[in-house]
This record gives sequence, structure tokens and C-alpha cells, in this order.
Amino acid sequence: MNSHRINRSSPVLWASAFVILAMAIAQAGRLAPNPAYAGDAITTGSGLSLLTTSSGSGPKEAPYDLLYVIDSQDELLYIYWIENANTQATSKLNLVNGSFLPALFQAAR
Repeated sequence: MNSHRINRSSPVLWASAFVILAMAIAQAGRLAPNPAYAGDAITTGSGLSLLTTSSGSGPKEAPYDLLYVIDSQDELLYIYWIENANTQATSKLNLVNGSFLPALFQAAR
């Protein structure tokens, strides 16, 4: 006569696995979408890409912006700071940084 022993810890482990799975699904449903917004993005036929985005600083009525310029032919990235971007009389364009893109990607590795 064959006697089968039932392992009593197995159902407890399965039940806890289902509870953890249900909790993970519930948490994933609460996550807000994380969209990426750009101010204005333009790509030219000569290999330049321009992107503006808010810097998060400056006065509410005339916030400061950042302008990213990517030169695909020379593989360069330039970052400009635009003070008072919405006010033409007082806006200024200042070069913040520039870099060789392959060097940036190499440093990121």
C-alpha cells in the first residue's frame, strides 16, 4: 500500500506567492504614467536637432529655459541657458556647456 505524505508547507508557500503577486499588481496599477515632455523640438535637414525645455527656475511669468543643440555631423552637444525666455527684451542666451558626444557615451559606460 502506497502512502502519500502531504507536505503542509507547500500550500502556505503557494498562498503567500499569490498574495505577493496580487500586491505587486495592485501597486503597479497605482503608478502614475511618466510621460516625457519637451518644449519644442526641431530637426533640420543639415543634421541639427534643437530642443527647448524648462529649467525649473526663474520667475513664474518669465521662466528660464534650456536649449539643447545636437550637431549630428560633428557629433557635438551644446547646452544653452535662456534667461527670461518669454520676454524678448530681457532674454539672454548663454552657452553653459558643450561636449563631444562619443566622449559622453564613453564616460557613461
